[in-house]
Amino acid sequence: MTGHQSRRRVALILTLVSTTALMCAGGALAQEPVQLTFRQFDPPSDTQGLVKAVDAWNESHPDIQVKMETMGGSDTLAQLAREIPAGGGPDVQHLAFIWTRDLAKSGLLLPLDDLIAQDPPNVGIDDFLALDLAREGDKIYGVPWTADTFSMAYRPDLLEAAGIDSFPSTWDDLTAAAKTLTKGDQYGFCFPAGSSPDSAFWFLANYYLWSNGSTLVDQDSSGAWQIVATADDLAKDMAYFNGFFEDGSTSEDMITINSWTDPVIVGGLARGDCAITFFPPQTFRVTEEQSQEPLMTAEIPAGSKKRISHLGGRALGINPNSEHPKESWEFIKYLLSPETFESYKQYPAQKSILDAIDFPASEDGFVKMLPQAITFERYISSPIRVTSLQKVVNARFGAVFSGQSSPEEAAAALVSDLESLLERGSN
Repeated sequence: MTGHQSRRRVALILTLVSTTALMCAGGALAQEPVQLTFRQFDPPSDTQGLVKAVDAWNESHPDIQVKMETMGGSDTLAQLAREIPAGGGPDVQHLAFIWTRDLAKSGLLLPLDDLIAQDPPNVGIDDFLALDLAREGDKIYGVPWTADTFSMAYRPDLLEAAGIDSFPSTWDDLTAAAKTLTKGDQYGFCFPAGSSPDSAFWFLANYYLWSNGSTLVDQDSSGAWQIVATADDLAKDMAYFNGFFEDGSTSEDMITINSWTDPVIVGGLARGDCAITFFPPQTFRVTEEQSQEPLMTAEIPAGSKKRISHLGGRALGINPNSEHPKESWEFIKYLLSPETFESYKQYPAQKSILDAIDFPASEDGFVKMLPQAITFERYISSPIRVTSLQKVVNARFGAVFSGQSSPEEAAAALVSDLESLLERGSN
């Protein structure tokens, strides 16, 4: 090889090396965006606004792109239990409040305390409702995102026609109003009174019990768990709701209905077959769309001690397997922000944002009930599984509604059920 050829070969090699280096540098400068997966479980009919919010995020964050997945709530927990131990799963997960602790105990959620300390949400973490369910031990595993509760829903035209000037304020007032509103094919009060393990009647049973100063279970001063409700407390609760069937102001058809979304209840309020029922926000909005007459909401009736309902809702958590926890947290903060709730018509769990949003006048009952609502934390923390509590309560109340037991008999049996569940759970 001549000296000239050798020099040409060296120059070619240097050129190739330089070109490769530039290509690598260019690749480093043109990094691929971070790809996050956000999984949520609400049905498509409820999430059009959320889709808009995620699209807006992707448009304004070319470096962090989010893919939203939808999976049914009944499948979500089982899927997470399979995926996360195997190293998979979404980066950000939509959670029911009551899932957070169980998932945390199983190591299926990332503790968020360091991320919160480094980059706190607007106003601060103490600005959120339902923080009691976000913690396991001394760590936070899920940030409360949306909040909901039930309120009463009614046809104001029917109340006006019956001469009722204002919505009944107490349980006794509700009984009287329901009687007045019942005539022909129109019933004063419609509510799901089925006895299935997951029947929505569970909520009404607790509202009445709590508002009159009692609860199923709680801890005593020493921290020991005990049954609080007496047989007399429970018999009064049972007799109260059974009274609607006895005086005819609630159709006996309700005894076979377990969900507030049942067409008999939704359609009944929309048509005027039912004057009053109780709903969460999304079902109320669906019913409003069906009704030819305006609908309104009002607070849950007050008992002898207080007015109260349960605080439900959704939280957001991060997968411990996520390769991008900081980016996931940045996206969560966006979902918590007022910008998201401009299109996503839910009630935010952050108190300052909730106070700043103007909701329709027809939803005033929800707005007023949220500050008075409490979580099921005491039941979740007890040795008895909440599903077991719900099952025995619905079964014993259902026995009264169907005429199989008197309130006194069913109440005594329910106390016995609770004592057995507590003994079993404590061992």
